[in-house]
Order: sequence, then C-alpha cells, then structure tokens
Amino acid sequence: MTTKRTTLRTGASPIPRHRGHSLAPEHVGEGGSVAILALAVGGAATFITSLSLLVGGFTMGARYASDPPPNVGQLGIGQIVGGVGLLVLAAAMIGSSAAVLADVRGSRIAAALISGLVAVLAAGAAVVAMGGVVTEPVLATILAIATLVYGVSAILLSRRPS
Repeated sequence: MTTKRTTLRTGASPIPRHRGHSLAPEHVGEGGSVAILALAVGGAATFITSLSLLVGGFTMGARYASDPPPNVGQLGIGQIVGGVGLLVLAAAMIGSSAAVLADVRGSRIAAALISGLVAVLAAGAAVVAMGGVVTEPVLATILAIATLVYGVSAILLSRRPS
C-alpha cells in the first residue's frame, strides 16, 4: 500500500488569484463586462434606429407624389427631433462603454448613470406603448425587457468589480 503525499511548491500561493481575459478585463469584472456589452450593443442598435428616424424625417415630403399636404415641411419635425435625441443617447452609450473598457477614471459611474437613464426612458416608453389609444403589446414587452437589462446593468456597473 502506498500513500500519496501532496507537496506545496515553493513560491506557489495557496489562494487562487483572479486572472482576467479579453472578454472580461480585470478592472471591469465578469458582471461589469456583461453590462458593458449590453450597453455597447444597445448603443449600436440605438444609433441605427436614430439614423432611420432622421432619414424618415428628412424625406417626409417625398412620400407624397402628386398631392402633398400644405404642411408637408412640418410633418417630419418630430422624427428629426427624436432622431437627434436618440443619436445623442447612442453616442453616450457607446462612448461610456468604450471609456470603461479603456479604464478612464470615473467612466464606470458615468456608464452606470447612462445605463440607469436608458432604463428609465425604456420604462417610460413601455408605459406609453401600453397606455395609449392603440396599445402595442409586443413593443411594450421589448421595452420592458430593455428596462430590466439596463437597470441590472446600472446596478452591476455601480458596484466595484469582484
């Protein structure tokens, strides 16, 4: 009968240390990297949406071939204003997530605040989508999911990485 002996190598630490990898940099942490990914992907989707709103607003007059209404110049103003607002929000989302990955001082709190703002805006939009004259249950469900994702992202980004 032989007995096995376990030996501790000299210089080896008995406490396992955290090793970062490219998908979860050490200064961000596992949960923070998921939150940053959600913020960046959502920012890219918001950017594309803002561009479509701007194009729709600027080309409103082209939709009327023969008999345009007298106020055709004012019809696209709401889409243009909404598109510019979404463009600013998308730039903030993408910029804050890139700043956190670059380890810019104070960027984690800024990204948490932007993520929280997006969660509040998505919650408000979900209420509007369900409470209007014409209800949009699919849109309201998507906005409720976005509220949950960005709310959790704000919480994860406001904590220190573990």
